[in-house]
Amino acid sequence: MSAGARRGPRGSRAQPLAPLWCVSAALGMMLWSPASQAFNLDVDKLTVYSGPEGSYFGYAVDFHIPDARTASVLVGAPKANTSQPDILEGGAVYYCPWPAEGSAQCKQIPFDTTACAPLYHWRTLRPTRAKDPVGTCYVAIQNFSAYAEYSPCRNSNADPEGQGYCQAGFSLEFYKNGDLIVGGPGSFYWQGQVITASIADIIANYSFKDILRKLAGEKQTEVAPASYDDTYLGYSVAAGEFTGDFQQELVAGVPRGAQNFGYVSIINSTDMTFIQNFTGEQMASYFGYTVVVSDVNNDGMDDILVGAPLFMEREFESNPREVGQIYLYLQVSSLFFRDPQVLTGTETFGRFGSAVAHLGDLNQDGYNDIAIGVPFAGKDKRGKVLIYNGNKDGLNTKPSQILQGVWASQAVPSGFGFTLRGDSDIDKNDYPDLIVGAFGTGKVAVYRARPVVTVDAKLLLHPMIINLENKTCQIPESLTPAACFSLRVCASVAGQSIPNTIAMVAEVQLDSLKQKGAIKRTLFLDNHQSHRVFPLVIKRQKPLQCQDFIVYLRDETEFRDKLSPINISLNYSLNESTFKEGLEVKPILNYYRENAVSEQAHILVDCGEDNLCVPDLKLSARPDKHQVIIGDENHLMLIINARNEGEGAYEAELLAMIPEEADYVGIERNHKELRPLSCEYKMENVTRMVVCDLGNPMVAGTNYSLGLRFAVPRLEKTNMSINFNLQIRSSNKDNPDSNFVSLQINVTAIAQVEIRGVSHPPQIVLPIHNWEPEDEPRREEEVGPLVEHIYELHNIGPSAISDTILEVGWPFAARGEFLLYIFHILTLGPLQCQTNPDVNPQDIKPAASPEDTPELSAFLRNSTIPHLVRKRDAPMFEFHRQSPAKILNCTNIECLQISCAVGRLEGGESAVLKVRSRLWAQTFLKRKNDPYALVSLVSFEVKKMPYKDQPAKLPEGSIAIKTSVIWATPNVSFSIPLWVIILAILLGLLVLALLTLALWKCGFFDRARPPQDETTDREQLTSTKTPDA
Repeated sequence: MSAGARRGPRGSRAQPLAPLWCVSAALGMMLWSPASQAFNLDVDKLTVYSGPEGSYFGYAVDFHIPDARTASVLVGAPKANTSQPDILEGGAVYYCPWPAEGSAQCKQIPFDTTACAPLYHWRTLRPTRAKDPVGTCYVAIQNFSAYAEYSPCRNSNADPEGQGYCQAGFSLEFYKNGDLIVGGPGSFYWQGQVITASIADIIANYSFKDILRKLAGEKQTEVAPASYDDTYLGYSVAAGEFTGDFQQELVAGVPRGAQNFGYVSIINSTDMTFIQNFTGEQMASYFGYTVVVSDVNNDGMDDILVGAPLFMEREFESNPREVGQIYLYLQVSSLFFRDPQVLTGTETFGRFGSAVAHLGDLNQDGYNDIAIGVPFAGKDKRGKVLIYNGNKDGLNTKPSQILQGVWASQAVPSGFGFTLRGDSDIDKNDYPDLIVGAFGTGKVAVYRARPVVTVDAKLLLHPMIINLENKTCQIPESLTPAACFSLRVCASVAGQSIPNTIAMVAEVQLDSLKQKGAIKRTLFLDNHQSHRVFPLVIKRQKPLQCQDFIVYLRDETEFRDKLSPINISLNYSLNESTFKEGLEVKPILNYYRENAVSEQAHILVDCGEDNLCVPDLKLSARPDKHQVIIGDENHLMLIINARNEGEGAYEAELLAMIPEEADYVGIERNHKELRPLSCEYKMENVTRMVVCDLGNPMVAGTNYSLGLRFAVPRLEKTNMSINFNLQIRSSNKDNPDSNFVSLQINVTAIAQVEIRGVSHPPQIVLPIHNWEPEDEPRREEEVGPLVEHIYELHNIGPSAISDTILEVGWPFAARGEFLLYIFHILTLGPLQCQTNPDVNPQDIKPAASPEDTPELSAFLRNSTIPHLVRKRDAPMFEFHRQSPAKILNCTNIECLQISCAVGRLEGGESAVLKVRSRLWAQTFLKRKNDPYALVSLVSFEVKKMPYKDQPAKLPEGSIAIKTSVIWATPNVSFSIPLWVIILAILLGLLVLALLTLALWKCGFFDRARPPQDETTDREQLTSTKTPDA
């Protein structure tokens, strides 16, 4: 922006400009950024100065080092009360000596007002006697024994349209030659202006009696067009060289310029013309709130840093976060700058970039460093200060150190980091220090930089390739020979102003790449340990100092890994207990140099001159079955062939990844052609596997065949196949693995389902003795004999079925006359049944449901009806020789339909349907001597199986169950009462006795016989001889 015409009074009077801040509390203590430890600003020996409560002690800070022997800190307290009469909170500047002594550390400098007072009001010469905030500064000389006031805006051109609201001293900086740069952002309706003057002229021309005298040699920017109103030129100022003429230019922030995008102007210090602008990228970010000049990358050209503390980061369009930004413009040549490097804050409303300070080379690495204040960030918003180290390309993107607040304030923000000042060495240790102000709590902290120690450490191994057969060492105590090598630990130190002797603590870890708990292959010979901690004292003058150790290898039977390198690591740290206690700060290790080094040794293997084995591993496999069935035990064996057609493969292992459906059973040991290798089950993360040892090494030409057995029980949620993935792996560096083998086993569902049934009783004999049917039966017993049909749907398996339809056609009626009249339908298992039409349409009162008959119980157990041993009664009927029975089924009569939905049946489970009915006797008694066969037809159809994949054909089937109706005639031998039989016997005996008596009386028993010789008769009676004798 070039200077132009400046015009007239406009607008209304506004309030004096005040610094940008928000109401929150923040103050700080020192912490490291993530993944870092405290770098070289010391917090253990922190110097803290305190001022009067509520005085804003710490609002401005600076170093005061007039000579090599004297150092102090100057602190502004703009609301401090002084000894001046009738002045309330006039403000003061405090002189704080360093080192601090006692409790009364700081004293007021006897100024009439503060060093710079931008809100200083001057009573004008107008009749209204109004006061304008013109601002003023006091310049002290001769170690504060004399001073001169400088108020460039105190003149007759008062009111907002002139310099009445100038607020000179709102920002302040010095050229290298000592000339003063004053910012007055309130001039000309808050267009703002920048004013420069020579300190020598201010002191030489100061007159208390002539306060409106114009200072010779003073330079000011002039009024601009009305479009520049309310832009705040001079809100921040700095000085640097950007034109190549070796004369410094002025840099001024304009945070509300460019339509509130803000910009920073480079202004010619000779004629106050505008040379170049840098414009902000976001409206209302307050770009230009702070401006600092520093040669960050140490290329001899000044660079510009600009703060925009109100910058808002948009994670989402509707949720912006105010985080603040810093822009670094690196100068490449005269008035030519790179695109800015941008650093963005991380904490909402932290006001990242509210203060930026040039620190100088804080860590003595050759690049200047920067401190950035975040006064309202951190725990309870106590504030932070971030330290960014420079490099050849600008600033490191992450802070090397974070100072965090420890002081809290209740009334106003504590403001830790609101003011910063660096680039001065207060303790004379050749490292610049930092002052941080916390005006809300009235405290100032001085952080001193610690000397940085850069360590150059080395590990030297000899030999670096170890032959296990060359056992040149003996293990103490056992005197066992062992292979060994020497280990030398060397280090040197460098750094600015470090002690002549640096004591460190060193730790050496042997085989450090092995995980915790793993066997370490190498041990120290003298103590048999894999690590060692020892002191390492290094003289600054010596280039390299060393310590030697002997390391041996375990016997090769104690470890398997012969290919991976043996990593030796060295970690070191400063032994701070050796540093003297006192005022001096302790050295610290260089944050940007690793405090660890490592070296590697290798085991000699039989792999040729290059000591490099390149195996050629081959793998093939096949299953002993290509199909597994859901629900079956599914024992499966994988027959595997592993071979090596190249050089030795070290730590060779066969890995068989187990699918989630399978379980490892073991290795096949009963087959002479399969080798029983050593295998074990392992779990890595969520992967289950079987790992088989193939040798260490698996030498060239090895050819193994083995069998791995698995069970595959979990197939319910499986797709059409399961996969076993296999591979041989080794620890070789080149070509370590075999080909990848994936075996696919098909999964199928097979279920054998059968339907079984029985009629109880199997036949009905009519007529029924001592029973007569009722014309209109009202009770179940009056209908006829009981007939039950029982059906069982049995899943033999092995797979389950989940959705089956079971249908029964029941012989219900013929020509309007009932046949088998149903009273109850009972189920056992997952069945839901419906009938059409409904059962018991006559609403006959059913009998109480009896318990299952022995026939039914046996059917449910064995599906067979056992022989029943019963008492046999005499037959009351004789069966007629009858004609063939007439079959009554659903093809020629009216059937009642029973439809059942069967749920899931696992292999071996059944569902049972029991139909309880009565033979409608009247229907059959009308047709005497006609035999009938009543047939029910039951069928089933499996609709679905409970698996992702369904078989091509699902089970179905049907059977017929018959109940016979036959006829019989009554037997002639009817039963006679006992008393009739007895009476008949008695009457028969009486008749017989009377008849015998009558015959006797009539002489019936008296008969005439011929005479015979008595001797002859006797001989005949006694003779025993036969006629043949």
